[in-house]
Amino acid sequence: MIISVTPVVNEFVQMAPKRRRHNVGSSSVGFIRTLVVACGLAVIPLQGAPAGWESFQTSNVHQQVPTKEMFDFMRRYGYLEKGPSQAEALYSEEAVVMAIKSIQRYGALPETGVLDPRTIRLMSSPRCGVVDQMPHEQSMRHRRYVIGSESWRKRKITYFIANWSSKVGEDSVAKFMQRAFNEWAKYSNLKFVRVYDPSADIIVGFGSGHHGDNYPFDGPGNILAHAFYPYEMQSYGGDIHFDEDENWKENSTHLSDGVDFYSVAIHELGHSLGLAHSPVYSSLMFPYYKGITQGTLDYDDILAVYKLYIQNPYITDEPYNYPTEETVIEEEYDEPSSPATTPEPVPRLPDFVTEPLSPGDFPTTPVPPYDIPITYVGDYTTVDDHLTRHQYEGVTQPELPEFTQMPNVCSGGFDAVGVLRGEVFIFKGPYLWRLTEKYRIRDGYPVRIWQVFRGFPRDVQRIDAVYEREFDNGVVLFSGKNYWISDGLNFLHPEARPITDFGLPNTLEKVDAAMVWSKNQKTYLFAGDQFWRFNDTTGTLDEDYPRSMDRWYGIPTNLDAATSVASGKTYFFKGNYYWLYNNERVRPERGYPRKASNVWLGCRVA
Repeated sequence: MIISVTPVVNEFVQMAPKRRRHNVGSSSVGFIRTLVVACGLAVIPLQGAPAGWESFQTSNVHQQVPTKEMFDFMRRYGYLEKGPSQAEALYSEEAVVMAIKSIQRYGALPETGVLDPRTIRLMSSPRCGVVDQMPHEQSMRHRRYVIGSESWRKRKITYFIANWSSKVGEDSVAKFMQRAFNEWAKYSNLKFVRVYDPSADIIVGFGSGHHGDNYPFDGPGNILAHAFYPYEMQSYGGDIHFDEDENWKENSTHLSDGVDFYSVAIHELGHSLGLAHSPVYSSLMFPYYKGITQGTLDYDDILAVYKLYIQNPYITDEPYNYPTEETVIEEEYDEPSSPATTPEPVPRLPDFVTEPLSPGDFPTTPVPPYDIPITYVGDYTTVDDHLTRHQYEGVTQPELPEFTQMPNVCSGGFDAVGVLRGEVFIFKGPYLWRLTEKYRIRDGYPVRIWQVFRGFPRDVQRIDAVYEREFDNGVVLFSGKNYWISDGLNFLHPEARPITDFGLPNTLEKVDAAMVWSKNQKTYLFAGDQFWRFNDTTGTLDEDYPRSMDRWYGIPTNLDAATSVASGKTYFFKGNYYWLYNNERVRPERGYPRKASNVWLGCRVA
């Protein structure tokens, strides 16, 4: 991919063979500086290498034996096959020489088959982590390039920016991603639409270390980002992940000043559209990072995207004609279209308590309110710092009970998720998180449950399920064998009511999840491997219930949460995963489950 951090890559171009090949592939990709031991030209015996391999002759040139790290490089990027054993003794001299020539071809070096100093430096240069050589059986060869991945099967592609780095900022991430989408749109007749909806085709986000996709980042340097090809790995198809630990910068001209975000983004987006690496140095998809030197598609990139999206007979949508200006990106919110008659809006739930409280609202044992700092998405401010900044004269900050500890919401396992008065609420432990319409955590959150639902018992430490009733907008909260109903300001019943009011059996310990299904506006209650349908208007359980969860094809038992959002889309949650449910086909959408905390809360780790 693209950045000249030393004169090494530029030096390669002066002697680059005039070849053009382009790969369009299907495996995960990431920018990486591979740590390779550069051992000069000295002949170094390799432990585990075949007998007599301390050196060998190639075209009358005394050849250096690759180190173990070099063999790992060759296997990683598809130059040598990965066998049941990684023993270097299994490879013939001819296979190794051919692998070295291929490495040189993809690095725009003369194909000598010799491990000269430039080739060794190339193998330790910043680059993208996808394989360079696709297996023959996975590719279709053309005159100039190789197609090995299917394209998107539609022309309107949605994307959702799940989070961002404070080093660049939300506005800059959105701006540079839009710029990258525009460049690819010019030659693909694709329409890219930014949405604020976790069901988007492409999820863009930042993560650190193990961030949920089995391709962990490794801190500053090395892996900079990775992306997935259309429909690859089911839930991750098209997604782009950036390493939060990198020193991201805008318009950085040298790696010592920072990693240029746009240069990485436009390359990764090529993979999201189905393009793999090109050995053509001027291509955006060149494997080695060149930086800010290029911001638009090369002829080689245009050829590949033309084959994927212009000549593709399987994309049935009418193509979109775009102007050359950067105006092709639209934004959509996860909201339904306006009805002919706009109903009177339902009042939102109140914000968390900040005014003076009654003496009974305070715990008797003063302790620090939080045991661990919690960071907001896109804002490196802890809850403690936020509370300190928002102290008002005459307002006493309530202390929290000693047993209260902030749960790690980024590990998933939400207790409940609900769309209440038009806003998404996520519950875990005694806390709740409140999201904006753009799926961002609102300032000041998380807070204790009682700080929003005033009068809620302080000794109740979790909400098992929650939903909003259709006929009166009452919010129903379940915990254990009890439930409460709030009108937004007060509870309709001062005391907890038993869940048997819903016709549920006495033996049921708790409700796992609850929702009003947007398909039929009926209330559904889930527990274990069964579910019930309840009529809120009549206050009765529908006949022939409970039924088996097998009726919800593709959805696991023992759910954590379920909800339908304003647009009518239905989501199920378990662990740190969520499923988008197709209400018409009554099964999950293709590509699910996805990681929940990364998308719904913008977490960078999982």
